Parts: sequence; structure tokens; C-alpha cells
Amino acid sequence: MNRAFYIILIPAALVAIGYVVVFQLMGGTPPAYWRLILPFAFVGGTLWWFGRTVGRKKSSGAQ
Repeated sequence: MNRAFYIILIPAALVAIGYVVVFQLMGGTPPAYWRLILPFAFVGGTLWWFGRTVGRKKSSGAQ
């Protein structure tokens, strides 16, 4: 299941970085970077939290 998250999140992060680069090269108004940083931080924190809780449940029942 972790591999599926990486298959989706890595291309999404690359697309977001690409948008930032393109906007900078076009010289338009700079995008609000917090609109990119906050969702990535939220998703990353959620995945980290789920990873910890699933790891605890598996390790506690393995005795």
C-alpha cells in the first residue's frame, strides 16, 4: 500500500514543481507557495501518522 502512495505522490510533486518553474519562467505573478506547501505537509503528516498506527497494531498483535 505504501508503494501505491509513492506512485501517486511522486508524480504529483513533480507536476507541482513544474508549475512553479513554469510560472517563474513566464514572469507572471508569483504563485502563493503556501497553497502547495500546506497540502503536501498535510498529506505527508497523514501518511506518517497512518504508518505509525498501522505499525503499532501489527507489532502489538505479533506476540
